[in-house]
Amino acid sequence: MDDVRVRRVSTPRDLRRFVDVPWQIFAGSQFSQWVPPLRHSVKRLLDPSLNPFFRHADMALFLAERRGRPVGRIAAIDNRWFARSGGEPQGFFGFFDAEENPSSSAALFKAAEEWLAERGHRRVQGPISPSTNYEVGLLVDGFEHIPTFMTTWNPPYYLDLLEHAGYTGVKSLLAWHLRIAEIQEELHRRFKALSERAKKRDNLSFGPLNLARFEDTMARRWEVYTHAWRSNWGYCPLEFDEFLFIANELKPLLVQEGTLGVEVDGRLIAFVFFVPDFNRALLRNRSGRLLPFGWLRLLRAKKHTPWVRTMLAGIVDEYRKLGVLPLLLYEAVRKAPEFGVQDVEMSWVLEDNEDVNRTARRLGATAYRTWRVYEREITAPSNLYS
Repeated sequence: MDDVRVRRVSTPRDLRRFVDVPWQIFAGSQFSQWVPPLRHSVKRLLDPSLNPFFRHADMALFLAERRGRPVGRIAAIDNRWFARSGGEPQGFFGFFDAEENPSSSAALFKAAEEWLAERGHRRVQGPISPSTNYEVGLLVDGFEHIPTFMTTWNPPYYLDLLEHAGYTGVKSLLAWHLRIAEIQEELHRRFKALSERAKKRDNLSFGPLNLARFEDTMARRWEVYTHAWRSNWGYCPLEFDEFLFIANELKPLLVQEGTLGVEVDGRLIAFVFFVPDFNRALLRNRSGRLLPFGWLRLLRAKKHTPWVRTMLAGIVDEYRKLGVLPLLLYEAVRKAPEFGVQDVEMSWVLEDNEDVNRTARRLGATAYRTWRVYEREITAPSNLYS
């Protein structure tokens, strides 16, 4: 008989144990692809006094323990921002990690679902940690690859845990991989002339964003981001304060050369950020702590990294059909080798976002990792898992 006990996090010590769960599960050598997150960043993300996300959301954290040892965790998330967009009440789960044991993971799901059902939700979706503006999805393909910075990795057995608990897939997210040396010649052949014509015809100007005027730059990017993403599946609105919180978490890691914006007559209409893949620097930082060597590894990776990841790209609707997206990516990718970049990951991309997926294929990219968001209908608390 399994003696797993699930209880809600209620003390600072509980929170530390919640954050530490992945080390309990992944620390063994059989999970060599797992890159430990930075404990400091996870704690800040979960702190309602720091993260503006919690102005419009509540969250309950649950720990699964066996004989006092953590064997799993889950967060139940009541996101009122999402609820305001209409539709039936829907809750979310995130920060899910568990041992390979269907009964203990089922107990975690039950605790999260009961908390959400008590708040009127009749469906739960995830993993979303804590909204689609952060880390999203369960890895279902590409387990052999090291995850890039701020993307999720989990062992294959997680799929069985979710399916055993009655979850079914609702949306897939893709990661596209570009090896620059293999596509550079074709890239110039197909896009150089197009880029030059577009600059003259539509008065487009390409250039790095001004990180010295950080808050002003982020305000302009926030306007483009919210405009570009508002019609996408799973879109969760965010106020500028929350967007700035996310940007400030990334600020020490950003490099001027990794930003690119497109302007028309001084108006920002598109942007993309190429963030160094710090995970490759942190792979051996098994503690998840910045001291004593974590910061040194990050600083080295910031100056020179062979891998980068595109993050938080956006383009306003009126310019999508003018072919700005492929030109934006072309302008960024063609300069990447000057900074030692050899590989680019574009992630994550919705499976049905044909504009971006078509552009990725045209650039010569390969879809090499897939995440999936799952959902389950829930009923009254007393009827769960009946």
